[in-house]
Amino acid sequence: MSSPATSRYSLAGRGLLFLAILSTYLFTSIYLPATLARGAINSQLPLIASEHSDLPPLIDQPVPPNITPTIANAPLDRATPYKDRCHTQQNLTASIAPCLYGDLSSKTTIVLFGDSHALAWFPAIERLALAKHWKLLSLTMSSCWPATMPAWNGTTNVLMTNCPVWRSATLKRIIATKPAMIFIAGTRGFQTLNDKGQVAVGDERQAIWESGMKATITSLKQASKKVIYLADVPQAFMDVPDCLDAFPESILQCATPSSIAFNTGWTDAERQVAVDSGIIFVDPTRWICTTEPCSPISGNMIIYIDAGHMTATFAGSLEPKLWATISGANPGN
Repeated sequence: MSSPATSRYSLAGRGLLFLAILSTYLFTSIYLPATLARGAINSQLPLIASEHSDLPPLIDQPVPPNITPTIANAPLDRATPYKDRCHTQQNLTASIAPCLYGDLSSKTTIVLFGDSHALAWFPAIERLALAKHWKLLSLTMSSCWPATMPAWNGTTNVLMTNCPVWRSATLKRIIATKPAMIFIAGTRGFQTLNDKGQVAVGDERQAIWESGMKATITSLKQASKKVIYLADVPQAFMDVPDCLDAFPESILQCATPSSIAFNTGWTDAERQVAVDSGIIFVDPTRWICTTEPCSPISGNMIIYIDAGHMTATFAGSLEPKLWATISGANPGN
């Protein structure tokens, strides 16, 4: 017999699942243009890190006793630039920290650029920098997409005026640095405005993002011959640590159906922009979700600090896959 707390959470979980399904439907029907929502995309586009095979079923089990980070510490398992305040928070002044990591004596510099979803990749890229004896410059800002476009905060209904200021200064710094390699990433859950000051949706939103992303990539290609676009990661339909805390005997209770976790239309749109721009595209979807439904853990690691940002522990474990993918990749693939 379940406890009252567990029963309440189960009801809440069902409500969250309903909202997640509804949100997925709304995002597909409203924010994606009709062509992408129907899946009309170039079938010949290269798939760099996505197997697109049937996923094996998730086998239920308790949370491993050696889970890392611990459930209590998972929300705090963030990338170093978040902890040392190198990462710029939304609507706050830009960080004045040097934001340099890896081998600080190296003459080879690589760059990580984007929003908080880019920041989540820091542990993997820092491991790569240390392994190759490279210097890493981390330049990220919450809710500020790398695409050159207005950043609208849908929670506060306020235009983030500091985002384009930060982005412009960041692009100038990257160009001046002339790094050997640039990683860019951003969330699919952004909002932007059209030229009338209205929140853009559907085809219009897509066109603004595509134009803005290509403009940013054009600037980045002035700085480096190797620009790498990291596709947005699958999303969970709940706060994963909270759910695992409520259901320690069943990870299946905290799993997310791939139909909700994935947004193949958006990933295809990201891929198209990368291919059109002649840069490297990496789709990590099947690194993160390897079963149906998508597990909240990988081995003994918790995957998310919340519903959409990877734990530093799990992200760091992706470094071998990341390097194996990009080391032999050519721009345009």
